[in-house]
Parts: sequence; structure tokens; C-alpha cells
Amino acid sequence: MMTVKFHAPHLPHVSLPHVSRQEAGQAVDAAKSFLPPPERMAYYGGLGALAVAGLIEWPVAAAIGVGTVIAQRARGMSRSGRARASA
Repeated sequence: MMTVKFHAPHLPHVSLPHVSRQEAGQAVDAAKSFLPPPERMAYYGGLGALAVAGLIEWPVAAAIGVGTVIAQRARGMSRSGRARASA
């Protein structure tokens, strides 16, 4: 009779660089600047939950999310254009 044994490969020791609290805080602030506000995160999370539950299909959820982002950017650009015109 044959038996098969699996062994985890030996990995070399990996040392991570030291990161100060200030550097970590700056990294968190940078990441936050790329994320939408909490109410939009809830909206996108709801879209994802509907897709996971199977109430809407993934392509539909993605299209709604992308369409929302495009509409919000267009609205922001038109507002900044009006602000420049009135100045």
C-alpha cells in the first residue's frame, strides 16, 4: 500500500520594514482620500449585497455602480464649471 505525505515548503525568513505611527497614519489618510464617503460606500455595499443574494445579476450591479460614479463625476465637473463662470 502506498501513502502520500505532503510537507509545507520551507520558506525563508522574511523581515518586514519598520513603519512608524506617522508613516502608517499618512498611508491611512492617503487610502481614505481614494475611498468614497461613507454614504456612498453603503450604497455600493448594498448593490454588492443584492448581487450576492441573487436579487440582481453581477453585470447589472456593476453597470449601476459604474453609472453612478460617472454621473457623480459629471455632476461635480458641471458644478466646478459653474463656480468658475460665476467667479
